[in-house]
Amino acid sequence: MAKVRDAYGNSAASGFTIDFFKLNAPGANQAFLASPFFSTLEPIRALTERGCNVRLIVRLCSITPPSVLRQALADPNVTIRYYTSQNFHAKLYIIDDLAMVGSANLTNAGLMSNREVSVVLRKDRDPSFDDLPAMFNLFWDYADTLTPEICSLYEQAFKTIGNATEEQAFQSHLEKIVGAATPPSVKVGSEIISARRSFIQGLRRKYDEKLIPAFREVAGVFEALDKRRPEFAEHDPEIELGRFLGWLRIARAPGESWKEAALLNHAERKSRITHFIEDWATVEDTKAGDMFEASSEIASIQRLREAFASPGDIAKLSYDELFDQLITVHAFYDRLRFVAGGLVGLRADFGQRNALSHIKETITYLLHGQVTALERAYDCIHDEKRRLSGFSEGCVMELLGWMDPERPPINGRTIKALRFLGFSVKD
Repeated sequence: MAKVRDAYGNSAASGFTIDFFKLNAPGANQAFLASPFFSTLEPIRALTERGCNVRLIVRLCSITPPSVLRQALADPNVTIRYYTSQNFHAKLYIIDDLAMVGSANLTNAGLMSNREVSVVLRKDRDPSFDDLPAMFNLFWDYADTLTPEICSLYEQAFKTIGNATEEQAFQSHLEKIVGAATPPSVKVGSEIISARRSFIQGLRRKYDEKLIPAFREVAGVFEALDKRRPEFAEHDPEIELGRFLGWLRIARAPGESWKEAALLNHAERKSRITHFIEDWATVEDTKAGDMFEASSEIASIQRLREAFASPGDIAKLSYDELFDQLITVHAFYDRLRFVAGGLVGLRADFGQRNALSHIKETITYLLHGQVTALERAYDCIHDEKRRLSGFSEGCVMELLGWMDPERPPINGRTIKALRFLGFSVKD
């Protein structure tokens, strides 16, 4: 079997750069890859097909096609962050205890045909190796999270701009659509990130890098088992999956017991998820104390989607009509625990806290605003001009999930259930 070389130069004599990835893929657990140009999935697939988890940093530019990023995003073992600035020029590839640094990008030319020079460092041999993960982490922390929504904006920009003659022109046009993402300067910590951008990136990392992939993993097991309950079977599977996770939190992980569950690897999670889906499929009580009957929940979500389908639909609603839709959101319904008088008391309390016009403006902005979903969510959680009193982050993210086909409904119960299933997620 061929051995990993100490240097690659893309020739038969010096070895091809792609071999570094292929030879290290068997048994690899974690890979950190940084490349401004990214146009081939070959090194990614070599790693993830063997079960390796990959963190990838790229630059959005004329050499990095959105179609390849879209395919990489679809791989559950890949997390991607990005820069837009030409200042990001690092080529750094770390696979467990080996690293390769040099001139080669993750392109077919960089990996196979260009005359590149790349050297390999080994943790057990080269003292400089220990500096490389810290360098990668610095780039990772400052980079923006690539989501399907950001990828769609990039696709829009790419079609508009095409292969610009000057990279600076491409970057300038791109940042008008996607926004600027600039790496830190040589002086560590000198780059100032706005509070808003920092918080939005925090939401992207919490939801798009952790919670949504976890939700999708459970959905994949759910679909493969094909054990849907008959009362949900003819309807949107996301409704049953959301209900399953809510039931799991209340019925099988009450109190603080969800925190005590061990973090699990992929195979262990699959076994645990399978066990509880089979439990769900046969249990008699799916209400678990404070949830709706299945028929009521399905009908309520259908009404919610119709009532909030457009800004015009929202504008027509009276306060009572609007409240009757919002109460479908479990995170909002949970406020019954903190308000006297049941639904009547909550209806009065929410109306006293928020003017009808403000409620309509916020819901319209959250569901139909022009900026990205998580920018709208951030504003509705933190911006005094947007947020609603008594409508928490869980309410915002669950409502957004019921209305946005690209995002699942996630609230506090969902997060606790995912943690109970062994995922490394935080409320």
